Order: sequence, then structure tokens, then C-alpha cells
Amino acid sequence: SFSYLPLQLATYLGFIFAGISLLGIIITVILRLSGSLFFEGQATTLVAVLFLGGVQLIFLGIIGEYLGRIYDEAKGRPLYLVSHAYGFVDAADPTPPTLPPHTIQSLQPPDGSTD
Repeated sequence: SFSYLPLQLATYLGFIFAGISLLGIIITVILRLSGSLFFEGQATTLVAVLFLGGVQLIFLGIIGEYLGRIYDEAKGRPLYLVSHAYGFVDAADPTPPTLPPHTIQSLQPPDGSTD
């Protein structure tokens, strides 16, 4: 069976990774300004890779959701299957509604003239 859960997890993990990297950016800037950053290039590279990986996961999840919805539509299955319907007439023997008979009136004008 097809599930949207892995696609949604990719999106959620992307938001989590991007959020963690934004916190890492703030911490890296604070440590850099205070002068206590030991490895100057590694922290920036790590935060940038984590942020870009998170953004990629977000968009991968979004594209996957779209592809999943397209897959569902392409199967052409009905949205609902009704097993029992209560209070409705069975459609196995449809009878057309009866209309009262109509009479054709004369096409003569009401004043009696035959022009």
C-alpha cells in the first residue's frame, strides 16, 4: 500500500535540520564575535551544509507529496466505496417520473380573428 508518511517525514526532518542549523548559525556568530571559536572554518562549513541539506529535504518532501497526489489521481480509483445506503430507493429498477398529459390548444388568437 502507498503511504504519504515517508514523504511527510522528509519534509519535517528538513524543517528540523534547517531549524537546528539556524541555531548553529547564531551560536557560531556569537562564538566568533567573542573570540572563543577554536576551529574557524569547520563550524561555518558544518552549519552551511546542515542548512542546505535541510532545505533540500524540505523541497524533496514537497515534490514527493505532489508526485504522490498525482499517483493517486492517475490510478482513477473512486474516493469512497459505499457498501450500504439507508433511506434511498434501489436504482436497479428506475422508473421515469410521469408527467400529466398536455393538451394542444388552438393557435388562434384569443379575439377570434384569423388574420
